[in-house]
Amino acid sequence: MHVKQTCIVKGAGFFNDSVEGTAYDNGQIFIEEPFDPSRPNYRGFRTVEYKCLDSAVVKPLMDFQFPITAEVSMEISATKRGQQIIVTHVKMIDKAMATPAAKV
Repeated sequence: MHVKQTCIVKGAGFFNDSVEGTAYDNGQIFIEEPFDPSRPNYRGFRTVEYKCLDSAVVKPLMDFQFPITAEVSMEISATKRGQQIIVTHVKMIDKAMATPAAKV
């Protein structure tokens, strides 16, 4: 299933090299997600890591100052143990304001 959503991307990273003769090409983005409001013991937001199809998804983001608002395309597929979510494309929309820290 293909899903496209607008969200706040807090950061990104990638690795495209070989280690001991094995080639690796991967990336990840970190998306801000709200906690479930029906859970009384949790409030606010968390940052969740999502795996990307490859480093080419992430490399265009590396020149931006994070956080950014972006349109994120994901492919969700069922597996034996649940579901797998892979980010296939990220398009920057605008610079995002950082979520303010909670006052203590």
